[in-house]
Amino acid sequence: MRPTLDNDRPLFQQIKEAVEEDILSGALQPDEQIPSNSQLVNFYQINPVTVHKGISQLVDEGTVYKKRGLGMFVSPDAPARLRQQRQGGYQQEYVQPAIRQAKVLGIKRQELHGMIDENWGSNDEN
Repeated sequence: MRPTLDNDRPLFQQIKEAVEEDILSGALQPDEQIPSNSQLVNFYQINPVTVHKGISQLVDEGTVYKKRGLGMFVSPDAPARLRQQRQGGYQQEYVQPAIRQAKVLGIKRQELHGMIDENWGSNDEN
């Protein structure tokens, strides 16, 4: 979980995103129980209604499912579905603006590739 929440965006959205990030990072596996509403309320010191709203969105989207009497669990397809959703927006939100700015600055395609390779990290092969 994120250590803190910020005041720039709705808290329920940040709760939702924190759970999604834990799923994407592998900290929460498919069919694994997510932290309870009470645990999230205590951890973040926020209103239970706020936590409930964030978790309810995850349920509505099929990211988590409820086992009556046991709690909420990560849906089996959640990691793949979340990855696909985020990849779809990644190009528009990050890649296209970076390319536009590179063109404005006169950075050539190969130079941009070189910058990416340089910043990617030498230990990563992906």
